[in-house]
Amino acid sequence: MPSSGPTRPGAILRSLVRGVVAIPMLPVIVVAVIVARFPTLRRRRRGLRPRLIWGPIPIISIKYWSQALRAQGFTSRTCVFGYYAINQRSDFDFHYDDFLPAGLLFEPFRAYLVFLWVLCVSDVYFSFFDGGFLQVTALRRIELPLLRLAGKRIVASPYGSDIAVPGHLDVAEEPLLRDYPEIAVYGMRTRRRVLSFARWANLIVRNYQYGFLPRWDVLWPTQLAIDVAQWRPAQPLGDANGHVGEVVVVHAPNHRHIKGTQRLIEAIDHLCSEGLRVRLELLERRPNSEVRTAVLQADIVVEQLIAGYAMFAIEGMSAGRPVLSALSWLPDDVRADLKRRGLPIVDANVDTVTEELRALIEDPQRRRGLGEAGRRFVLDHHSYHAVGAVWEVIIQHVWGGEALPMGLSQRHGC
Repeated sequence: MPSSGPTRPGAILRSLVRGVVAIPMLPVIVVAVIVARFPTLRRRRRGLRPRLIWGPIPIISIKYWSQALRAQGFTSRTCVFGYYAINQRSDFDFHYDDFLPAGLLFEPFRAYLVFLWVLCVSDVYFSFFDGGFLQVTALRRIELPLLRLAGKRIVASPYGSDIAVPGHLDVAEEPLLRDYPEIAVYGMRTRRRVLSFARWANLIVRNYQYGFLPRWDVLWPTQLAIDVAQWRPAQPLGDANGHVGEVVVVHAPNHRHIKGTQRLIEAIDHLCSEGLRVRLELLERRPNSEVRTAVLQADIVVEQLIAGYAMFAIEGMSAGRPVLSALSWLPDDVRADLKRRGLPIVDANVDTVTEELRALIEDPQRRRGLGEAGRRFVLDHHSYHAVGAVWEVIIQHVWGGEALPMGLSQRHGC
């Protein structure tokens, strides 16, 4: 494992404090786990709907998933340790700093109190692979077995860097390491966390993400959800074709290398040099509200040119805009699943983006057709109703023991 450099005195002190605090907290946590087990098992025996908790990583997807399950009639909450600049605090229901006053005296105990609250208010625990609510404590390695002892059900799925281990990233490895060099530093730690979830989780969802995932139970490439009402088309696509009228292309990279941004810039410059009237609008680290406004006014959305498609492409499709993204990288079974569903994204990578863009710019009728197909695809596969229905089947499986449909159950690994 590559060295991350000398350990700072502050990090050593924090580690010592975490270890000292864990000594009195461990028996408290164990007693709470045992006490929580009986009402949890009683709820399951009575056939009551489980209460759901999502967190603690503040990925915006958990907001949408939680809202989708609320629409299905579940009690569902999100709890996170913070939020990113592109989001808002109100996107999530609970935050770690809601549980104790600010101050160094309370900080070592905050995560333990959050975990105790989670034991009381939830039955099914949805997590990414970076760790759970105790991840900043000395008890982080026993959180999953503690949850199982408490009768809780654990469902895990990746968002990206949580399963990013060098040697398992395919064509995305080089650009990912340029944008996220810490992946190489923490590769072994990431591997250990994934293996822990592979051992203790009741179910693991494999989606479109690439990385180290030795076990998965369900293949669900369209797992991401979106509020289709918030992202409905605001105006029809125009008739500009680059010769008569300007065509606007939007691209929102948080990190340029993994998105292939430089190649897109070069492609736009090349098309402009040919005389086409096309403008690229780059939206870097901008709030979601600004991104939404730009997408709703754009003619073409370009998500990423190296590895698959994700939330920005879904937002573009929901807004009725044609979308370009790299699909050829995806594993054969994922690509086949998306093809069966009728995914209307134009497959474009760093080598083909110039030609694919030119064809779309000069054909407004095709853009409209792709935009309409994209909106239908999102309604069928990424809306709260569609995603919530799949989550409900998964919950019924892990909580009530119901069989998964044949089209969803695809076990792999340990």
